[in-house]
Amino acid sequence: MKFVEVFRHSKRSESKGLSEEGRGIAKRARATLAPHYDLCISSPKQRARETMEVFGFDRYEVDEAFTAVNPWEPFDEPVTRLAKEKSISPLAACWYFPEALRYLRLQGETFLGAMLRIARKLPEEGRALVVSHGGILEAAALLGCARYELTEIGGEVGFCEGVVFRIEAEKLAGVEVKRLPSS
Repeated sequence: MKFVEVFRHSKRSESKGLSEEGRGIAKRARATLAPHYDLCISSPKQRARETMEVFGFDRYEVDEAFTAVNPWEPFDEPVTRLAKEKSISPLAACWYFPEALRYLRLQGETFLGAMLRIARKLPEEGRALVVSHGGILEAAALLGCARYELTEIGGEVGFCEGVVFRIEAEKLAGVEVKRLPSS
């Protein structure tokens, strides 16, 4: 078994980096991290790299496969409109549009492919830490659930929360959500 832990970056400021609140969230999230990682990888976005550094890792790889994407991009306008009308997130609104949901799932499969590539670099029982982005993280996590529903993972993944992807024989064997402890 191999483990790829993917965490969502922390809260950003008006600029591209983390806000002070975001730095505090990332410091609190350290308690959810494993004691050792064989490999650390970040999205190239500044907020993801800074989250990795606040997590305590100054040596890590940057991988474009984990960059920010809008996993429902072609359907952004109707998804965003419905999200505002229903006072829900755009991610949750995808379930009202079969085309958007199919595209979200496809993006999750692509993201999972990047994680399987990372898992191949790990020793048996090895563990990788990845800092990436919300939306795409949930899209991939749901692939390890019985149903492709946000409720399967307890809703959206918040800032500095993560999902442990268990990989066995180069296949997704299951997922576990790591929620941020209450302050």
